[in-house]
Amino acid sequence: MSLTQTIAGLILVSMGFMTYYLAPLAFYLDEMIWFLFIFDIILISIVIGLTMMSVMIFGAVEKVLLFILTSTCARKDRRLKTLIQKNLDSHRPRNNKTSLLFTLSLSFVIFSAAIFELLTGLIAAEVISLFGSDLYVSSPNGNNGDYLDQSGLQTFLAEQK
Repeated sequence: MSLTQTIAGLILVSMGFMTYYLAPLAFYLDEMIWFLFIFDIILISIVIGLTMMSVMIFGAVEKVLLFILTSTCARKDRRLKTLIQKNLDSHRPRNNKTSLLFTLSLSFVIFSAAIFELLTGLIAAEVISLFGSDLYVSSPNGNNGDYLDQSGLQTFLAEQK
C-alpha cells in the first residue's frame, strides 16, 4: 500500500470514528460544545474534500472552455488552439496549485458566510426564547419603587400599531 492510501485510510477511519462514536457520545453526555465542534470539523473536512475533488476536473474544464471559446467567441484565433493547449499542458502543475489555492479560499469564504448566517439566526432565536417577546422593557430603578409608566407605554404602543 502506498503512503497516500495509508494516509487517506487513516483520515477516513478517524472521520468515521468522530461521526459514529464521538458525536453521539457528546450528544448523549450533553456536551454541546464538543458536539458542535465535531460537526464543524466534519463540515470543514467536507469542504476540503470537495475542493480536492474539483481540482481533479480542472483539466477537463480547461479543455471544454478552450473548445467553447475558440469555436464561438474567438473564431479568428482558432488556429492558436494547439498553441494554447500546449501552453496549458506545460503550465498544468502551476495552474493546479493556483486553482487549488483559489478554490480553497473561495470555499472558505462561502463556508464562513454560511456559518455567520447560521449564527445570526441562532442568536436571534436565543434572544426571542430568552425574553419571550419581540419587545422587552426594563427599568434600572425598578427595585427602588420607581416603576415604568404603564399607561404611557400602552399609549405609545397603541400609536405604533
